[in-house]
Amino acid sequence: MQFTAGKITEDQRYPASTNFPSAFRLFIRFAIAGLVGFIVISAILFQLWKERFERYLVEETKHSRAKYINAMVGHALTEKDFQGVKRGAQWQAFRNKIPDLFSVPEIIRVKLYNKHGDLIWSDVQELLDIAPAANKNPDLVKAIQGHVEAEISRLEKEEHRFERGNFRTLLELYVPIYFDESKTPGGVAEVYINIDPLYATLRQTSWLIGITVFGGLGLLLAISFISLGRAVTMIHKQNVELRAALKEIFRANRIKDDLVTNLAHEFRNPDAIRSYADLLLDGGFGDSPHKASASVENMRNTAAELLSHFNRTLDLMRLKSGDIQTQAEPVELGKLIRSITGDLQFLCGNGAVAFRVDIPPGEVIVNTNRKLIQQVILNLVTNAIKFTPRGQIVIRLEPEAPGAVKIVVEDTGLGIKPEELPLIFNEFYRGIHPDARFKSGVGLGLAIVKKSLELVGGQIDVASMYGQGSTFTVTLHDIPVATAGEDPA
Repeated sequence: MQFTAGKITEDQRYPASTNFPSAFRLFIRFAIAGLVGFIVISAILFQLWKERFERYLVEETKHSRAKYINAMVGHALTEKDFQGVKRGAQWQAFRNKIPDLFSVPEIIRVKLYNKHGDLIWSDVQELLDIAPAANKNPDLVKAIQGHVEAEISRLEKEEHRFERGNFRTLLELYVPIYFDESKTPGGVAEVYINIDPLYATLRQTSWLIGITVFGGLGLLLAISFISLGRAVTMIHKQNVELRAALKEIFRANRIKDDLVTNLAHEFRNPDAIRSYADLLLDGGFGDSPHKASASVENMRNTAAELLSHFNRTLDLMRLKSGDIQTQAEPVELGKLIRSITGDLQFLCGNGAVAFRVDIPPGEVIVNTNRKLIQQVILNLVTNAIKFTPRGQIVIRLEPEAPGAVKIVVEDTGLGIKPEELPLIFNEFYRGIHPDARFKSGVGLGLAIVKKSLELVGGQIDVASMYGQGSTFTVTLHDIPVATAGEDPA
């Protein structure tokens, strides 16, 4: 065996001259794997954090808003309001009962269900026709059983077609509604709460996390935590504000209840004064001098006027709170108008005002609420007498097409200025009319008329020329009407 001696070459000294490229490639592989792993882990952690954030958002939001919504709906509506689907005029009248519910900017949709799970009202009337059955909505079923339920929606259901394009993420909140301290819900309110602003903050945070992954760590990660902190702070601030609003609602309702109680008690005072004045005028305490009789007469009239003001105030409060029976019954309008105008005609004075009632032959019967229609006619005729010092007042009954009838109160009195027309149905609004027949009043008559008509599904139109008179036209429509010889529907 032979050995050959020779010089060790550079290649022989460093036989793995390709080791550096291999190590670099290995480093690159590890770097890419580490980067991918870091991205995956970051994405997983972010997803876990997002889910935890959503759970926190749902839990923190649903209870505070549920109390607020239950207070708003429970105090504005009664259990009877949850009977039957609201359409047409009933839909608008129902919406007018819960205006405060739409004052919360985040609430963009409202649905109300009865205790059987039937959709009876929504601020979008088309939803009444496409609502799914209650048994297909587990959250609704649990809410009917008394549980507050909430879920984050990506607008994938058919009923969300009205929100698509305007919103991306909503919180669907189901709130059981309780009445009169009942332990079982009388209905369910479902509201959509816009949480896009919070998710916009969330998306901004995800971008910051992505930049952190590729840029390093540290400052950008801190900024993301600051953004998250702002989002949580905003949620906390909103919940604190909602809790404060809830306390204010309960305080206002306590004040309202105390006011109604006090008013009901004070009603007795002017009534007692009027009773004693009647006794004095009738000689119950012996004959009174002529001068004393005039003073007692003024005292009686003043007490009666004060009692009338109290009664009107209480009537309006009951109408606004829904504390009034609205059951319909057959009402013969001609007879009702004659009865009211017969009692009021003496207020026209010594003949300076001609008073005429035009009622067609036969009976005109409508199926409506007698008390509310009586209030409408009484207030309109009283208003015409008050603002017609001379001329004439005409009350007409005009049957229209089947299912509709008009009651027209026309006068040649003082009229209404154009700038006052939009204000006359406001509560406590009183125009300046020095020539009015009576100077008393608190400005509630026409407000009572409007609210009463809303409850019976009617409407009122006004036409007036200042200095020439006014015409008030009440239309009762979509109501079964019968004339002479027919039975009311």
